[in-house]
Amino acid sequence: MDEIFMILTRLLMGIGHLALIVVAAPLVQGLIKKSKAFWQMRQGPPILQPYRDLRKLLKKEELVSEHASWIFLLAPRIVLAGTLMAGLVIPGAWGWAPFSVWGDLFLFGASLGLVRLFLTLAGLEGAGTFGGMGSSRELFIGLLTEPALLLGLIVLAFITEATSLQGIMVGLQSVSPLDISKILALIALGMVSIAEMGRIPMDNPDTHLELTMIHEGMLLEYSGPSLALLNFAEQIKQLLLLVLLAQIIWPSGLISFSDGLLGTLWALGFIGVKVAALGFFFATVESLFVKRRLFRAPHYLATGTSSAILALISLWIIRGQI
Repeated sequence: MDEIFMILTRLLMGIGHLALIVVAAPLVQGLIKKSKAFWQMRQGPPILQPYRDLRKLLKKEELVSEHASWIFLLAPRIVLAGTLMAGLVIPGAWGWAPFSVWGDLFLFGASLGLVRLFLTLAGLEGAGTFGGMGSSRELFIGLLTEPALLLGLIVLAFITEATSLQGIMVGLQSVSPLDISKILALIALGMVSIAEMGRIPMDNPDTHLELTMIHEGMLLEYSGPSLALLNFAEQIKQLLLLVLLAQIIWPSGLISFSDGLLGTLWALGFIGVKVAALGFFFATVESLFVKRRLFRAPHYLATGTSSAILALISLWIIRGQI
């Protein structure tokens, strides 16, 4: 009986974990847009505008190119499912992840890789020039970001002696904030996150100029519900990266039943403040810099990869753990 109770409890907690991600993702997008408007000295859209945009797209008619195959309609569903799968291994407000198993940092990387694969296929399906250009650029950026992302997480795994993201977050609570390996890994993950979220200086999510698009270029042939799913998946991915960075900067402990409702609400408010502050920081960075040329992207991303490599070397020199 106790075993059944524990299974049902974990199931309900997993559903709550996903529900929180789904509800909060558009809100974080609205907060970032509002923060950018603040620095640009304009009013900007309401914070709840992303919810209205998604609802509007879901009600619109969907147009499909005559050159597209079944992959065109399947890709948005796979992209959303892969992004939600990545969300299942990210520790949320309570420091707990539904899929906390050995090596789930690689599951996180594989989920994002699957999302990138189907996004690039989606860009090619419409047989449009700009979609194909966006897909090639996405693969070019992914080739540079994925090694730095995984290497940064592997360094944290060495530091905490855990390969699950939940175990890493719990282990980081006992690591000094001034630990040089942790700082270098955080710098690498921060720079990679900017590229993964498609933000300046790597990309401009607000642009409508096709020649400068990367992520948006792959979505030009989409409309209606499929476009809503793709935009929603991007918002969820952005939230997951912000939560991951927030938990590394200031790890949250696991909340148990003994902490009660007050402890649970405090944990929810704490992670909300961290994510909001980090979103405001990225919006500020985006407002202070300009978009870089595509062929200068390797220099920027090589800095992130170098930071992850230096974190690995410093860990070996200082602790001799490798």
